Amino acid sequence: MYGFVCGIVEEDQVLVKPFWEEETITVWGTKEQIAELRVAKEAQGLEEELLIVFYNEETMMLEEEEDYGALAG
Repeated sequence: MYGFVCGIVEEDQVLVKPFWEEETITVWGTKEQIAELRVAKEAQGLEEELLIVFYNEETMMLEEEEDYGALAG
């Protein structure tokens, strides 16, 4: 599943608004994944809502194979 990042909550959590949904959900990730999302947001000057993440709907965890650091350029 995928959605927009609405906020970085903790060093291991992000708020995500899934596509086709109105409410946000909490998705867990590693500290490294969250750090990559922060760097990508800052490097691109992006609003958090423009970052898209992929996550497992059953475990509510960010997908491990995604490289969010590549968004930083």
